[in-house]
Amino acid sequence: MIRVYAITKKKLYSGDIASSKKLDDLSREADWLWIDCLNLDEKEIITISNFFEIETKTLKETGNEKKYPSCERYKDSVLISIPFAKFGKTIQVPISLMVKDKTLVTLRDENSTTLVRRIVETLENYLMENGKIHPSFVVSRLFREVANENSKVMMNIKKQIDKVEEEALERPRDKSVTRSVLKLKKEVFALHRLLWFEKELMSDVKECVVPHIKLSEESKLILEDAIDDIQRELEFEDSYSRTLDGILRLQDLGLIHRVERTLIYLTILIILLDIMLIVLEVMK
Repeated sequence: MIRVYAITKKKLYSGDIASSKKLDDLSREADWLWIDCLNLDEKEIITISNFFEIETKTLKETGNEKKYPSCERYKDSVLISIPFAKFGKTIQVPISLMVKDKTLVTLRDENSTTLVRRIVETLENYLMENGKIHPSFVVSRLFREVANENSKVMMNIKKQIDKVEEEALERPRDKSVTRSVLKLKKEVFALHRLLWFEKELMSDVKECVVPHIKLSEESKLILEDAIDDIQRELEFEDSYSRTLDGILRLQDLGLIHRVERTLIYLTILIILLDIMLIVLEVMK
């Protein structure tokens, strides 16, 4: 599905598009365009590639799932991959951005539908109040919403850690607790790498290192908020890692105590056997 949001004379037009000609017509009339692409089929891929003057192969690769954020130039445009986290997924959910002149294109799947809907609502409200809006507003809000999604994952991880911590206290020698901790450590590590790469990419956009993206002053402030949120989540992630390490140490102590108890039982058994042997020798 291809949906277009066009800003024309301080008004927002939105609608589904089925041809590159319609896109060309809107592009000539609009101040700028945001083309939101959801699970493109082959015909829609050709439509976008013709309009954006990009090879279909490159377009498909841009929309593919990638583990970490990336940014690369393509002729007179820039292609950005901005995956965000989903709890329990080893690979992050992809959303890609293409920027060229006064046109923005997002490539995504249904996992980011709520995220995009929030951006559209914010765009409509801001345009209604201010009457004018810069295309970088969508870029900065996209990063802001991605940071919000990551924060939700962090909250879910915190709940899971609290639950596992309670289980570790109740069942200090339970192997299932150890498996849960190791699974969470994997999630935390993957999220740490994702957040770090996202922060670097956002910082590059803020510092105008990324080509074809020029931020308005308001967009810079929005992006700064997103970067601050990610930095906070990275600090939380460090504390979560330490908590999980503490749970593993608790499990190790439980195992040590179990071994010690077994050794005590074996020692007592050996002593009893020795006594029995002595008694038998005496009775002979």
